[in-house]
Amino acid sequence: MTSCGRIGRTQSSCGCAIQITNTGDVNVYTRDVGDCPPPADGCSTDPIAPGQCVPLGIGAKPKQSQRSKLDDLLAGFPVPSALAAGFVQASRRYLAGRSAANAFEQDVFGVLSGMPAQLQGTLSCALTSFDALADAEREQLVDTSLLADLDTPIDPAGLAGAFAREINQRVGIAVFGDPGGVEKERPGRNRFFKPDETFVRQLPIFSLNGLRTNEFVPQLNPGDYKPEELEQHCEVILVNGVPQPNCEVLTSNCPGNFTSDGNQLTCLRVPTVRGADMVVLQGMNYISVNARVRLTSQPSGAVTREVDAHVVGDVETPLTEVVNGVSVPIRDARVHDRMTYVVPGDLPPDVYAVQVVLPNVSGIPELGDPILSNSQFIRVAPPETARFTITSETLTAVEETSPAFFGSDEVRVRVRAYPVTFGLTELLLGDELGFDSPEFGDVDSGDVRDMKALLFAHQAPIDAMFMSISGFEIDSEAAYREQINTLTDAFLKYLTLAVKAIGSGVFAATLAIGLKDLLALGLAHPIVLLIAAAIVVTLVSFLAWWAPADPIITDTIGLTVADLAELTSVDVPMPAPSEYPTQSGITVKVTPLEKSPTQYREQREYVSSKEDSRYQIVLRYNRVA
Repeated sequence: MTSCGRIGRTQSSCGCAIQITNTGDVNVYTRDVGDCPPPADGCSTDPIAPGQCVPLGIGAKPKQSQRSKLDDLLAGFPVPSALAAGFVQASRRYLAGRSAANAFEQDVFGVLSGMPAQLQGTLSCALTSFDALADAEREQLVDTSLLADLDTPIDPAGLAGAFAREINQRVGIAVFGDPGGVEKERPGRNRFFKPDETFVRQLPIFSLNGLRTNEFVPQLNPGDYKPEELEQHCEVILVNGVPQPNCEVLTSNCPGNFTSDGNQLTCLRVPTVRGADMVVLQGMNYISVNARVRLTSQPSGAVTREVDAHVVGDVETPLTEVVNGVSVPIRDARVHDRMTYVVPGDLPPDVYAVQVVLPNVSGIPELGDPILSNSQFIRVAPPETARFTITSETLTAVEETSPAFFGSDEVRVRVRAYPVTFGLTELLLGDELGFDSPEFGDVDSGDVRDMKALLFAHQAPIDAMFMSISGFEIDSEAAYREQINTLTDAFLKYLTLAVKAIGSGVFAATLAIGLKDLLALGLAHPIVLLIAAAIVVTLVSFLAWWAPADPIITDTIGLTVADLAELTSVDVPMPAPSEYPTQSGITVKVTPLEKSPTQYREQREYVSSKEDSRYQIVLRYNRVA
């Protein structure tokens, strides 16, 4: 028997409804007796409610409204998605019966045609739900330049160009605090000390790759620096029979700069970089876009190179502020002039002094021309050719979604990972590694589930990798859950096709549309991490348009091969715990667990304030060759 309820039940070929006319107390009891039949042909594919194209199952936990999910997305959605727009346009053309115009569309249409007829109706409903959004919301969520009439196909070149614009803007925000920072340089504001003022540093470097320097203002004492900002020497010791790194801060023979409390030196960290890596400087008085960076080998100075820099000055921080009724200049680390440069790929391994070389446009000829900054330091290492794997170990429900009395969680985790290599004009994404967890059913607070899986591996040398992780609490009714999973699987297949199609065209498209060459930024965290973010947020936004599935895990991991080498080396201290928000309202807390030779383990916790949930995944990184 198929049952839709026990009170005032009615049913039609298009759906079923529960009509309750009792004005007193009503008790509803559920039984696992089946589901409502799928809608017949010709039934409406309009959303049941805004953003809901799949009915909630009987006994399901309450789900967030589309409005709630969209508000989270819009609040953290700085750049519209090209991948999502491509899916909308391709799906519209397919549902309208248009023929595939190229190999990419042929592949996408093949995925969509493989769905059952009922799910094609659900897809139509999802597009209707998307179209019902306000114009401003659609423009914020997707790149509307790809949403043309039904006779305009999605082609890989156009998608690659749109994706390149998206990544440029994401990198601009992450590195320069400005979505246009990649496309256009701009000078900072002139804060130079006048000859009659007392000054210490005219052209300070406050931080290098996020590490605060000895020039940071206000001045820091040794105890103010974070452990990762200090130079440390590590040795392997046995702890309960397990090899662990034992690290001590260097207090003499510093390879770079140092700080002091008056009695003892404390060496500041010299970060390790490799050829073609990007380095980010933040400081003050970067007032010319013609600035360069000078690299000088230490201690001999036998090798000296000057390289071009990309300057994006701080035009937001005022020149002065009022303190105790007096106007005073602002000349501290609140000023965020930023400068990036790429380490030459043929630079011999060594420690190098880093100096900003600035044409004197300060209006103060006494400063000389050019104006040189004091030295900060980097350590250039040989290219890394090792092989690495990333595996998951466990999934833990520290706190299930609220309210717990509605029943247990039904959880599905999906991971997509890609190796990355690059050439002079192209970014190459290797074959996708996909992991779809089993459906973790009846998950309660405190449950620990085995999730042993290989998430990432590579056979050939790489420059970097990126990985997206997403997890959802899905309805407990099997039929409804299957609709969500099946359509989401189809969307993930589209993402695979789209990433493959645009992979070799990202850099070429960037050059073709006239943006400053992305290679001027190097291939490091900003690019690989933000490509991962662009992919995972596309999936989250797609589900928010139509599905009663709540995000409880969203995460992006982007690491260069140098990062992987440091994580799995006992010669480098464990990273500090970190925390950051994602674009879907999930907070990620990363806690390092342990290091041993060639291995590093960490716990990544996902906190949803909307769901009152906390889930944890333990990852293991291994150097295997």
